[in-house]
Amino acid sequence: MPGMNGTSPQGTVRPPPGRTSPFTDRPAKVEEFNFQDWAISTTKHRIMNSAESEEVQSKLELPHLPDMLFIHNHLDLVHKDGLSIRLQPLPALERVDATQDLIHVASSKEWLESRKNESSAAEHLKVVHPYDWTFTTDYSGTIAHQKELRIEETEERIDYEKLKIEERILFYDEVILYEDELDDNGCTKLSTKIRVMPSGFFVLLRFYLRVDQTLIRVHDTRFYYQTGQDYLLREYSEREDKMENLSVNRELCTDQNRIVEHLPVKKSSTKKIFLM
Repeated sequence: MPGMNGTSPQGTVRPPPGRTSPFTDRPAKVEEFNFQDWAISTTKHRIMNSAESEEVQSKLELPHLPDMLFIHNHLDLVHKDGLSIRLQPLPALERVDATQDLIHVASSKEWLESRKNESSAAEHLKVVHPYDWTFTTDYSGTIAHQKELRIEETEERIDYEKLKIEERILFYDEVILYEDELDDNGCTKLSTKIRVMPSGFFVLLRFYLRVDQTLIRVHDTRFYYQTGQDYLLREYSEREDKMENLSVNRELCTDQNRIVEHLPVKKSSTKKIFLM
């Protein structure tokens, strides 16, 4: 993926006032960076505990949650004129299909049965409840504006050639939102990365899914802000292919940054998000 390789510089790390979890007195790790009129921050914390799991499960329709769910993790972009963008896990899980298993593999029935026996989910699964056990989501961020939110379709595209130009990295970070090994049937992961350069910043929110001997799926949301513009671009794409159609080795299949170039695009759109 162009533009997301870099070394994280020293950032400001401190417990954020008012942002500690109601379930724990341990502070989250927050890195903050001010870039022109933007306040950028990443928040990283431990994995969800059992008490939090019960709380989250009572709010979502899903009979099971990802094994590694970081409910306190998020990336925030806040502009001085009122636009705010937050990338976080729970709104992403709200967009997972809670009523249908859309991917059938030989071991899916056994996988669902194994979930049925877990103590954390037993009360929710008196019978096997079909749902999207891959946790596929089309979440592309939680966006709001203190004034009026303006988002428009555009023919403009992110200039990836410009992103390939070597620049000084002012800030870089990666935040994992959730992950699951699908009971050894593959991997599903939602994560986000940000890179800030003198010319602007680039954010990648990626959902990656590999179901062994079945398919690979990548849903990407990219945000790009160029210094001096009164908007940023949000590009969303869905890529997918069956394993049998991919003439690549297994090592490449497990590298989400490389395999994406081998997957056909099923859906794409680009929008302008205005700052004012």
